Amino acid sequence: MGDQATERQVMRQELRTRRAGLAACDQRAASVAVTARLGRIPILQSAEVVSGYRGVRGEIDIDGSLRILEQAGALVTVPRVVGEHLQFLPWSPEMKTVRGSFGIQEPLHGKPVPMERHDVVLAPLVAFDEQGHRLGQGGGYYDRMLGSIAPERRPIMIGIAHAFQQVDHVPSESWDVPLDAIVTEDEVLEFRLGALNPPIH
Repeated sequence: MGDQATERQVMRQELRTRRAGLAACDQRAASVAVTARLGRIPILQSAEVVSGYRGVRGEIDIDGSLRILEQAGALVTVPRVVGEHLQFLPWSPEMKTVRGSFGIQEPLHGKPVPMERHDVVLAPLVAFDEQGHRLGQGGGYYDRMLGSIAPERRPIMIGIAHAFQQVDHVPSESWDVPLDAIVTEDEVLEFRLGALNPPIH
């Protein structure tokens, strides 16, 4: 294993452990704060198709934000792992789910929605830096998915994380797709100017 791969692995282990050890009250407070910040982001207020995720092991719970988006008329999807790829299936609070890969709740049924149809992706992560580099869980699912789409057709990629998950430098690989923005309980950071504003038609 090379030095960079080792650095990424150590970073993952340290931050996963810290995240999983958060008290329930701190988790709830972070979720409430992030939900409020997401509610003020212009692109989410106009988005028609948004991908979210079901939080596990200390990831910030964004179910509240997904409910708000769904109630406002957006098509909300969440990922399901199929082999080495992700499928994004429609989700609603009443939908039956099953514990799938990595212990994540996944929809039982539904027709996958192509990533090109999405306006915004809300993505979990392990670490991020001030350049918008993202360290994921290590499976490369989001990078493979977004890397297969022409840059001009990619949805806006917004990372969701606790503030302590920011590091000085994420050792990045050539295939890593950078974030457009990040939302933590403390702030919203926009890495690509104007990314969080809806396009003018």
